[in-house]
Amino acid sequence: MSDTANICIVCHCYRESDAVVRIISARKATKKEADVYVRGI
Repeated sequence: MSDTANICIVCHCYRESDAVVRIISARKATKKEADVYVRGI
């Protein structure tokens, strides 16, 4: 297992009274986005 985190950005919406989650897009986080996540900002 790697010491580095694999972080992804997911855009989603809820459908049918929160019973279904629709994933609109998913991509690897940029270095800046990952840094912000790791620092908890």
